[in-house]
Amino acid sequence: MQYEKHPETGEVLLTEDQIRVALLSHRMIKRWAYVCHNQDVYSALDEEQNPEHIEGEIKPRHWHIVIELGTRQVEIGIIAKWFGIAENFVETAKGTGAFLDCVQYLTHEQAKQQALGKHLYKDEEIQSNFDFREILKQRMENREKYGRDLNDKDLIRHKVLYEGLTLRQLCVENPFAYQNDYSTLDKFRYKYITERAPMPKVRINYYVCGEGGIGKGLICRAIARSLYPQYTEDDDIFFEVGSKGVPFEGYDGQPVIIWNDRRSVDLLNELGGRGNVFNVFDTRPSRGKQNVKYASINLCNEVNIVNSVQPYKEFLDGLVEEYDKKRKKAVIVEDKGQSYRRFPMIIPLHEEDFDLLMNRGFYYGTREYDQYIAYQNIRGSMHRIAEMCSANERLAHELESKAVKPVVEKHVELLEKFNTETPDEDKIRAMFSDVGTVGKVKVIGGDGEFIDGVFIEKEK
Repeated sequence: MQYEKHPETGEVLLTEDQIRVALLSHRMIKRWAYVCHNQDVYSALDEEQNPEHIEGEIKPRHWHIVIELGTRQVEIGIIAKWFGIAENFVETAKGTGAFLDCVQYLTHEQAKQQALGKHLYKDEEIQSNFDFREILKQRMENREKYGRDLNDKDLIRHKVLYEGLTLRQLCVENPFAYQNDYSTLDKFRYKYITERAPMPKVRINYYVCGEGGIGKGLICRAIARSLYPQYTEDDDIFFEVGSKGVPFEGYDGQPVIIWNDRRSVDLLNELGGRGNVFNVFDTRPSRGKQNVKYASINLCNEVNIVNSVQPYKEFLDGLVEEYDKKRKKAVIVEDKGQSYRRFPMIIPLHEEDFDLLMNRGFYYGTREYDQYIAYQNIRGSMHRIAEMCSANERLAHELESKAVKPVVEKHVELLEKFNTETPDEDKIRAMFSDVGTVGKVKVIGGDGEFIDGVFIEKEK
């Protein structure tokens, strides 16, 4: 703080030009704010301490300047020289939130200042190199939400650990924040995906089949992009399963997982058997861990897309078959419905078009898992689009999106069926009114009968 002019001699002590030159000439000043207090009046306490300061009279114009430095320590004497003032007019505020406390003082908006009758200065009168009002608002929200101030590092860590901020998003928005804290942020992101990421209510699994070279991988990626148009980067949309042994290495919570060139036997081998295959492709998923290198991770994806040259019936049957050595052939060891209902969307891909088969039992919530509603000959050759637009990725994505639009529409329709509101509680209670009642009582293995609730054993 410094007076604009000496209260007694009228000598000019500090001008706004001096202030701005000092602020803009030193790179180690990260944030700054200042104001001219020209409406302050002396209080009764001021008059008590100095009879010349008459209560109610306006104080001389004076400047309040708040600066935030980097990590380098700077002596008060040096700061005083920057502004051309005496050292005793410079103070150091320490502690979490100290800088913003000083900035907030500039308006006299705090209850303590208002209780003392201090003049309330408008935001427009505060000069700063940052949006101080937005930062103060954010701090207030943080205090209400977390019970304390958060510095930038704490805030970013919280967003990664609790709010799902991805490291790729962070690197785009604030690369230095990741660079300076990558070790902790990597751990927090992993912890979020494994323990906190919300699981989808419904997981939709696709199986895409067709001959080699007709664009199975292309249509998988096109479907993924069209289902999540809010994302601009493929890395935020889908994860393509890796090699055997570490299939989920690098999974970062993407909503779509693509399994390229996987026959049924490949899935059974990679995922350690039928039980885990059914878990990974469960349409009502629960939290569970899958192996990655030296650790395990939870799959929180909303969509799986498997593609292969294996015909879809052979693929689905293969998930519930085992080879019988004595009979020297594969035999069904599980109800086929276990595999058929887990893949409600089947896409047989042809040279110039493709079909979309929706599992009838899954769609209507009945048991006809071996029946499909078929939408046939949907025009769209993925490999031809890729060939013609090889140098124009934007156009290729546009045409691919147009081709898979019927698929996306049915996907959305399917989700809406599962996400519609359930009947009201009274109707549900009436539906299950007999829950918990006992149908009959008998003794199995005994020789006798119940009479008036007592078991009477027959004489031998």
